Amino acid sequence: MLKTKILVTYGPAISRKTVLREVLKHADTVRINFSHMNEEYWLDAMKSVKACAASLGKEVALLADLPGPKIRIAKLDSPIEVKRGETVKFSSEPRKGCVEVMYRALASESKKGMIIDIGDGNAQFKVVEVKEKEVVCRALNNGVVSSRKGVSIMGATLNLDVPTKRDLELARFAKSNGFDFVAVSYVRSAEEIIKVREMAGDLAVIAKIETTDALRNLDGIVRYSDGIMVARGDLSMQVRLEHLPEAQRRIVNASRLQGKPVIVATQLLTSMLQNPTPTRAEANDIANAIMQGADCLMLSDETIIGKYPVAAVRFLAKSAAVAERFAVHDNHIHPKISSVSKAIAFAAADLADEYKTDCIFVPTRRGATAKTISALRPHTQIIALVSDKRVERSLGIYYGIRAHEIKHYSTMDQMWANVNSVAKKLMMKNYLVVSGSPNLSGNTDTLKYVER
Repeated sequence: MLKTKILVTYGPAISRKTVLREVLKHADTVRINFSHMNEEYWLDAMKSVKACAASLGKEVALLADLPGPKIRIAKLDSPIEVKRGETVKFSSEPRKGCVEVMYRALASESKKGMIIDIGDGNAQFKVVEVKEKEVVCRALNNGVVSSRKGVSIMGATLNLDVPTKRDLELARFAKSNGFDFVAVSYVRSAEEIIKVREMAGDLAVIAKIETTDALRNLDGIVRYSDGIMVARGDLSMQVRLEHLPEAQRRIVNASRLQGKPVIVATQLLTSMLQNPTPTRAEANDIANAIMQGADCLMLSDETIIGKYPVAAVRFLAKSAAVAERFAVHDNHIHPKISSVSKAIAFAAADLADEYKTDCIFVPTRRGATAKTISALRPHTQIIALVSDKRVERSLGIYYGIRAHEIKHYSTMDQMWANVNSVAKKLMMKNYLVVSGSPNLSGNTDTLKYVER
């Protein structure tokens, strides 16, 4: 059973039910990007995902990705083809001979020698002169500048509000419409996560690490978040490309130290936008992310506009399964013991590895203990026994946890009847059971070894 979780992004490439159904056979969570389209589209996407998941007899979690204060190209009459070496002028207001950028401080934040990136590397420019209202640039490659494309100014400290007013409205929308996770874009501090949490209520809040400010404040952001995303697209515009692997490892380690799940995203299988098979470098990238300790891997353009979305998610699952067999996780990187519940979780992970148990069963109300054990990376599978579908979906980005639905229980006898029933059904011969009082949430205090 695959331990690594797979997150896919909803888009035109998988919108047909037959394609979506095939993709969801391997996916645990679906991301809906609130940077594009509108509420009606997002709700229709949700409905399609839920219907296809139900037809497969599984729960699939939904992640709402907030747009954040993205700087974008304004509406253009038509795309502009740019040749390497060509001079292009950008302005923060409509001006003849200039490409309009929707950011008032464009000229004041830009400095000679800086790199302006449009559309995640589709077109790059070097700033050669800054005027009062214009930024004069030289094209570094052949590319296309089109409407609404994202703009990054490498090395600039941008004066942007995070979260935006729109982000907070959309966080409330996500909460009201049954999403399970909400991702915050361009996070720079823990305070920004706290603001979103006030609107998101009980939704799990995921911080996207994609700025140098976020790297500087990483520990605090991790502490106040429910999970972390290594957003390599925009992050690569903030740190030099050769330092991106170092930044990824640092983010993964910081997340694991605090017991938070971490998602590695962007360009895992970008060659499969056009090709039915990936590159060798992409296969290595997937394996390296798993060996570093990533909980979840995310596809974006591969399932939004790619020609081979089903092949991409199948390869990701197959490649992850192989990597899991030889991945050796550093057991010194784990959350500290700060309660009896966590001490029980640590003991369970150690015993599972020592006795090579078939699994660890965790009857759980909220999923907290299963999540703690996940952070410890035992070599066996963790089976969370849940009676709440919302809790089941909340586990959709945690490494090694598979949820199994059981009947609601209120006594220890009923709980053990559930455990025995599932163990028999799954043909488990020796296993651990981590549990607590059925009537007290967060009261894990029992560890039992069972051999049949």
